[in-house]
Amino acid sequence: MLKAILRFIPNFLTLCNAACGVAGIVLIGNENMIGAVYCVSIALFLDFLDGFVARLLGVQSELGVQLDSLADGITFGALPGLILFQMIVICEGAYFVDSTQWPLDVWINASIALIVPMAAVYRLGVFNLDQSHPPHFLGLPTPAMTLAVLGIPLVLELNYHLNFYHVIPDFLLEVLRDERRWSATDVSIVKMMNQSWFYQALSVFLALAMVTRVPMLSLKFKGLSWTVNKWRYSILIWVLICYFIFLVPYIDLPLFNWGLIDYLVLPIFMIGYFVLSWIYAIFGAPNSQIE
Repeated sequence: MLKAILRFIPNFLTLCNAACGVAGIVLIGNENMIGAVYCVSIALFLDFLDGFVARLLGVQSELGVQLDSLADGITFGALPGLILFQMIVICEGAYFVDSTQWPLDVWINASIALIVPMAAVYRLGVFNLDQSHPPHFLGLPTPAMTLAVLGIPLVLELNYHLNFYHVIPDFLLEVLRDERRWSATDVSIVKMMNQSWFYQALSVFLALAMVTRVPMLSLKFKGLSWTVNKWRYSILIWVLICYFIFLVPYIDLPLFNWGLIDYLVLPIFMIGYFVLSWIYAIFGAPNSQIE
């Protein structure tokens, strides 16, 4: 009986991951994307914790592997795909229009976002069949893809304090620029995030990154040796740099007067992760494991 309970604990954590994904989807449908971000944050922790607990208790199982992929398909597949779909609909000015009244071009434009959950589910299926176990990811892992998508509501709502369910017209953007003292970079970012093409291009890029077999850095440490883990340590160093970037707006010194940058830290982190992974793929990954 006790062993059965121990075996169920990591599976229960995985099921809670799936529940967080469903809750996040409900919140997105109720115009609360920031609430969905919190749900995914909890799910990310659970996604790490279930495997850790399974190894700690010595109860790894094939069922756990399958449940993990099924839960990830919801939280790190369907949910980010829905965010991208919603953002395209918003940029098309159709969010508050009944979906039965959407013109065909809105459906076509928004449907491009659906390649994200398709690619995520495909990647999870391939991962379950892969027995090679390289020291890195092959392609962009689904949680990392989800982090990239979560930067959208964080930047718009927490960084720029915008009601992003409406498209911002140019005249209002000029008023906000003057009132909130936005820099030219801030204005360019907000304009870009009010365009359908941005989310379509992002969807295509993320989908390709997930299914392409390019080495991407992971945090699977093998001991604490710098020589063996230097590329993994580079991620931790980048995390610390990003934390400093987040704190910059709160440092009252002229040298660090960089303006609105705190909640841009998530996309900044993801860009750095891509760059580090590409450098690793060129110079660090074993040639026999590059496809």
